[in-house]
Amino acid sequence: MSDSQSELSDPADLFAYDLAAALDMETKLVDALDEMARRVTNDNLEAGFEIHRNETERQVELVEETFERLGAEPTRRDNHLVDGLLAEREQFEDRVRDEELHNGQYLTVALTTERIEITTYEGLLRTAESAGFGDDVTEPLTGVLEQERKTHRKLQGLADGTDGQGLWEKLTEL
Repeated sequence: MSDSQSELSDPADLFAYDLAAALDMETKLVDALDEMARRVTNDNLEAGFEIHRNETERQVELVEETFERLGAEPTRRDNHLVDGLLAEREQFEDRVRDEELHNGQYLTVALTTERIEITTYEGLLRTAESAGFGDDVTEPLTGVLEQERKTHRKLQGLADGTDGQGLWEKLTEL
């Protein structure tokens, strides 16, 4: 298996490379979800972020378990997509004081993040199949993917529901 500085020459190398980015993503999101739960003023969003933070902690463990199933030490490499989302959130924090705008933006960021996570795990599973890895390696990632899809559905329900609708109406009035 390649380290993050080596040439990627086959699907197994690509899998390890992308798995390292997934570990970085989930690790960074644990802290981000904790911070977002403290900053929102919507009780549903706060509870959702707290629950998802706990789920994300477990997802870190499952990604690490996947490395172990490969016979490799868990490694991380910078995931620039997540870095960009976190930087965007920090920039936003400095500019917005309105609670509804704040909550609405966090909901949007959460939905965007879930889509990135879903796409990441779908890609990892495709690459694992190309590499010839079986369920013994991919089972933890399949579980993570299903959890990400479930979380996305819940967030989408919040965005489409009464609380979310009020947020979106406020945003569209501007």
